[in-house]
Amino acid sequence: MSKPILIDTDAGVDDALALILAFRSPELSVKAITTVAGNVDVKKCTRNVYRLLDLLQVKHRPIIAEGARRPLRAPLLTASEVHGPDGLGGVSAKLPPVRNVKPENAVETILRLCRRYGKRLSIVTIGPLTNVALALKSDRRTVLRAGRIVSMGGAFRVPGNTGPVAEFNYFVDPDAAHAVLTSGVPVTVIPLDVTHQVVVMRSEMEYRARRRASDVARTILDITKDYMLYHRETQGFNGGYLHDPLAVGVAIDPGLVRTRRVHVDVEADGTYTRGMTVADFRNRTPRSLPAVEVALNVDRDRFLRLFHDRLWM
Repeated sequence: MSKPILIDTDAGVDDALALILAFRSPELSVKAITTVAGNVDVKKCTRNVYRLLDLLQVKHRPIIAEGARRPLRAPLLTASEVHGPDGLGGVSAKLPPVRNVKPENAVETILRLCRRYGKRLSIVTIGPLTNVALALKSDRRTVLRAGRIVSMGGAFRVPGNTGPVAEFNYFVDPDAAHAVLTSGVPVTVIPLDVTHQVVVMRSEMEYRARRRASDVARTILDITKDYMLYHRETQGFNGGYLHDPLAVGVAIDPGLVRTRRVHVDVEADGTYTRGMTVADFRNRTPRSLPAVEVALNVDRDRFLRLFHDRLWM
């Protein structure tokens, strides 16, 4: 039986790959997609979700809901230099046009699905955690009914990708990350420690796309082109990290990662450490503090097989 999930996304390039993976995985039943400001502003994120659903010709449409326009407290920081001005590598004009967009409210949608599915529901967050934090503020007891949150975010034993110590999602809204990770909701954190181990090269994407001549395959190549060029220019390899697809992969198969249960907090006010995830891996944290599961190792080859098998169907 398919697992009901809600995906909360800031709809950038790797988010798009994650959504394709989710919709092509029979283990999952995507009940709702909520959007949040992050890689680009939230209205662009919402339009990108509609475009992707049209591209994939999704028959049973999930609820689409629009959420927070800005972080809880800090000004919004976007990543258009990575994901393009539209969030999809600057090629959204090639995708199906979006008409009559009437998204629902993200916080109300999160709470409604928590009530409906309870412990069966997994919430997969692949953007800043603002929407989930607002849902907790609105009705904490209802959010606690969810089965698990799989959160792509954080950096523990590796450098950050937004400054020296912070990962982008948690940097954008560190207050929301703090609220969620210390809430007591069961959370599995998918940090840069593991997502930096799952890289796909441009040459492999082009090879697989040629073997699968379809509109979806061509679009995947289009939207990832500049994303991968960005990594070539800044990190020396023509490819991309699969941050958000790995979070979806863990929702499909939790055994892809090995986790450690630990208390995690997020620095919200540091001049140089905003968004830093702080964990005491010495097991000296008082048991009275809430703990989350942090992924520290990933079965890279198994995940990449899953990713490619589903992406190029």
